[in-house]
Amino acid sequence: MTLQAAIFDLGGVVLDSPLGAIAAFERRTGIPAGTVNSMVVATGDDGAWARHERGEVPHDLFLKLLRAEFEIGGHDIDTAALMADVDGSIRVRPRMVRLVDQLRRAGVRVAALTNNWTPFGPDGIARHFDVIVESVLEGTRKPERRIYEITLERLGVEAQHCVMLDDLGPNLKPARDMGMTTIKVTSVEQAIAEIDALFV
Repeated sequence: MTLQAAIFDLGGVVLDSPLGAIAAFERRTGIPAGTVNSMVVATGDDGAWARHERGEVPHDLFLKLLRAEFEIGGHDIDTAALMADVDGSIRVRPRMVRLVDQLRRAGVRVAALTNNWTPFGPDGIARHFDVIVESVLEGTRKPERRIYEITLERLGVEAQHCVMLDDLGPNLKPARDMGMTTIKVTSVEQAIAEIDALFV
């Protein structure tokens, strides 16, 4: 089976993961480790985090709703400070950008598929990709099936001819169910090695 395209998550794959910044915030403020992730998971598709990533609520309202969700769980959290730390943690991983560029030079179609709340401009990381699909602009987010369908449609490839890289297992399950090859990214070195093995 010939692979014709690759879909890259951004945060945790092409960019540093925000999870480190969240863990550091929890330590600094005395919140039990894992509180933020547990709340995001518990509130699910109707929670403030998910709604913000789908572009359904503006940032100021998101901060208020998120704070209220934490308060229900017994935690008084400065959500503006939390999100400032998350946004400030975004750093490009140069080796992953070089991998994306290398694939494109080899004729592989490459997309970025990201859950985000602020659109990327055309002159930054987006210029390295043939296609960029952003949850905040599409009104759907990983792991909702529709955002994967949109990405494949814009790449112009069938799922079985595509590989997807993400650092979160639940975001890879729909891709795998649709027929894509998947790579769970645990490090830059591991991701590059697995991509090299697939496209040799």
